[in-house]
Amino acid sequence: MTRLLIAAGLGLAAVLIGMLLSRSGSTPPISVRRNQLPTRVSLTELGADSVPTLVIFTESSCQSCREAEGVIRGPAGAELPVLEYEYGESAEVHKKFAIDTVPTTLVVGADGTVVAGWLGRIDLGEFASALAQVVQSDSD
Repeated sequence: MTRLLIAAGLGLAAVLIGMLLSRSGSTPPISVRRNQLPTRVSLTELGADSVPTLVIFTESSCQSCREAEGVIRGPAGAELPVLEYEYGESAEVHKKFAIDTVPTTLVVGADGTVVAGWLGRIDLGEFASALAQVVQSDSD
């Protein structure tokens, strides 16, 4: 019985110490924009022509990124130029556009306006609609 009381007392003491440490060592809140898409992308700043473009932010070990790349580089991509920014090689571009989720895929009009975008998997119906919109507006 004595051992049980000692164990309970030690457990309670550990919990109380943990609570005190977590209160005194708290860090200030950090503002993070999670799961948001950019609304504009300067294509010329990224070294691309001012034509409708597909932009994808990836990471080398991401399986969903490879699937998204297959969609936009395949026939569904309407042969539009593709700008890919892999995090390991282009971390500064990810930071500039506050990209914190991969894959992030954008359909960008010739004027730099993001017409549509996806965090994670691409919805093929929405993708086809967005491509039709940018291709049509570019031909007008």
